[in-house]
Amino acid sequence: MCATHLQAQELFFENIESNHFHNLYKLNANLYRSEQPSKKGMKDLQEMGIKSVVNLRRKHTDENKLKDLDLDLYNLPLKAGALDVDDIFNALQTIQQAEKPVLIHCWHGSDRTGAIVAASRMVFENWSKEEAIAEFTDKRFGYHKKMYPNLIPLLESLDVDLLKKKLAQ
Repeated sequence: MCATHLQAQELFFENIESNHFHNLYKLNANLYRSEQPSKKGMKDLQEMGIKSVVNLRRKHTDENKLKDLDLDLYNLPLKAGALDVDDIFNALQTIQQAEKPVLIHCWHGSDRTGAIVAASRMVFENWSKEEAIAEFTDKRFGYHKKMYPNLIPLLESLDVDLLKKKLAQ
């Protein structure tokens, strides 16, 4: 990938400063990513115009944090160490069907969130695998390579055309 393209890629996400987030990014007009939002963080999201929250955590729902807020919640419990193509498809289908803009989060907003975002970039935005993986591994997002070495090979092996075809049905 040429340096010019990598520099252009920098424009595809924006760090959003917030007192209630350390890892909140706007990826495009319809997609955001973050770590686990607090109750105040959820309120911030609603004020920013977010309509849907996709929670990828297995043992933690956001239901108590969304009381009195007008945000749609989708719980997709995923395990980073066992993430597979079916998990990615289900997450992409949820993102596709959810009211936009959508926030995707897990605990740190790094591994599960990063893998789903990378797949989203490939499938919905036609990014190359190299571009999506380069963003996934960007140090600002905090990918835990030693803990989850399975995620990069999974992203490299995705049949993007098949995912697009299945999502179009």
